[in-house]
Amino acid sequence: MAPQKGRNVLVKINTTGSTYVAIGGAREPTITINNEAVDVTNADDSGIRKLLENAGVNSVSIKLQGIYVEDAAAALIRTDASVNAHRNYQFVIPGTVSRTYQGSFMAASFEEAGSYKDAVTYNLTLESAGAVTIS
Repeated sequence: MAPQKGRNVLVKINTTGSTYVAIGGAREPTITINNEAVDVTNADDSGIRKLLENAGVNSVSIKLQGIYVEDAAAALIRTDASVNAHRNYQFVIPGTVSRTYQGSFMAASFEEAGSYKDAVTYNLTLESAGAVTIS
């Protein structure tokens, strides 16, 4: 089986109803699934850590780095980041074993930067604001 190409990974933002559009210029999309453990170790455990199963806080983070493209998605992200709005996003990994992570996220940070002799770039961090499904 051939490796999947990173350039095919897409992060999409929900614009209206069931319509999702790709966030333009994304070059390095990353998704992280976090599980916060609940430590239930006590004196009877002989110094061996024990974690409570099916407990704690689960979260998903999406990070994007890329070249800034002024489009409808960029305008939505900029507005959402300014007002701490939640919006549905998809993280799509296409291929023979494709999967899509989908859920409500908030823009935890949004940064735009411009170098004198280069294109404007952006960094975006999205944090889950509810359950994220994987299909």
